[in-house]
Parts: sequence; structure tokens; C-alpha cells
Amino acid sequence: MLKFLYNLAQISHIDPRVYELEKDLEFYQFIFWGSIIVIILLLIIVYLQRIAIRGYKKGKESKILPRLMKKKSEDEAETGPAASVISPKSLPDPGLIFKYSLAKENVKDKLITIGQLEGNIKTYSTEIIDDHISILIRILENRRDKDIYDLPDKIIEEYQLDLRRDGKVLIYYPGLRKFREMGSRERIYLKTEPDEAGDPTFQSIEAKSPIRFRIGDRLNHEGKFINGYFEFHLFSQDYQVTTKTGIPKIEKNFLIRLYKIYPGYDTGAPTEEGLYPMVDPYTTG
Repeated sequence: MLKFLYNLAQISHIDPRVYELEKDLEFYQFIFWGSIIVIILLLIIVYLQRIAIRGYKKGKESKILPRLMKKKSEDEAETGPAASVISPKSLPDPGLIFKYSLAKENVKDKLITIGQLEGNIKTYSTEIIDDHISILIRILENRRDKDIYDLPDKIIEEYQLDLRRDGKVLIYYPGLRKFREMGSRERIYLKTEPDEAGDPTFQSIEAKSPIRFRIGDRLNHEGKFINGYFEFHLFSQDYQVTTKTGIPKIEKNFLIRLYKIYPGYDTGAPTEEGLYPMVDPYTTG
């Protein structure tokens, strides 16, 4: 009992500042360990977020990658050297007619090209090159349509056709006896009056008597294509419109018919580029 009272007396003599210091120390220890725990929790949350983001990106890539690979394979199928550009069923057939018009008010010319893989008419043939032949059709200036003091009963639209070739072409105009090799550039007029420079001039080009083009690769000494050719017929078709002044005007559509492919595509032997050669003319019936 005496010992207990002695200890109690000793405690009562403790300096209050020491007691407050001990309390502050315990508080700071609590803050310190609490901060450590919060930091550890934050690190765990950041780590878990990084894992979640990485998994999301991986899942997204796994979805996008097949689509990208599919698109890449489709692009390679279109442009790859070992892929076929077109199936044999989709190759152009004789009898096809391509129609071109300059009927729109702001259209004054029209370019038509026949080529291998490019142009308005594509052949997909090893015998043809791109821009093998091009036809630029221009509407000639017709001042009588604008002269209000000299109005005709009917206006006939006039045209200029500029022909240019990058490959071998045999040409046949109406009235010629046979095909001849075409020059690098030639000009044709569709009008009522003959051309002063002497270029071929026609009032129209009838379907029964068209301008004929044979295009191919190489010619022999007789002026004939060695491996084969494509023959196209160019002709015009009249139609009537009415001008702003109420005068009838005859304008033309231009049509190109694929008349013949001689001797024909060898559909069983496409090249690595997806082009088709001609069959051997000596083995065809």
C-alpha cells in the first residue's frame, strides 16, 4: 500500500510539458503511419489502373488488328503483284457500247481513254498499255448561237476530235479502202463545211460506217498485229435540244463499241499482275 502511494506521488510530480510532448509524439506517429498506409494504397490503386488500362488496350488492339489485317489483305488483293485484278467473268466482251455526252451546259470537252488498267475503257490485256489511245472531243465555238441579228432556223453543233496514241493503233476512216497505221496525233472534224487544213471532216459518223480502231502490241511486216488486237468502233448519235432563244439545236452523243477481240483472252494463264494474254492464234479453231 505504501509503495502504491509512493508511485502515485511520483507521477503527480511529472512535468506537464513532457506529458504534452508525449501526446504530440503519439499524434505524429499516427499521422506518419497513416500517411504510409495511404501512400501504399495509392500505389496499389495506380498499379491496378495500369493493369486495367493495359488490358483494355490489348483487348482493343485484338479487335482492331484483325480489321487492319483484313483491310491490308483487301488492299493487297487489289494492288498486290500476285493478285488477279479482275475475274475472267468480268472481262469486257465484244458488243459492249460505251456512251459519252457533252450535254451539260458547262461541259465543253470530253476526254476518252482506252488502256490496260487505267482509263474510261479498261482491257486488262497484256497487249495493251495505259493511255494506249485517247480521244479528246471539243465543242467548236458556234457564233450563230449568240448572234441575235443572224438567227438560223436550226443550229448543228460542231465538234473537233483530237486523237493521240501511246501504243500501236491501226485506223480506218469511212471511205478508206483498208486499215492504216495511225500517226502519233491526228484530228477529225464533225461539221458541215470541209476543214481548211484538209483534216478529215464528216457531218456525222454513222454506226454502219464508223471510225475503226485496232489496238495491240506488235505489228509484222504486213502491218498486222502479231499476237492479236482489240477493235473499237466510234460513231455519233444525234439528238435535239432547244436553245435559250428558242432555236432547235442538233447535238451529238459519242459511242464506242467494242467490236472484236482477236483471237481472244487466254483466261487460263493470267500473269502475276492479274493481266490476261491473248490465246495463241495458231492453236485456235
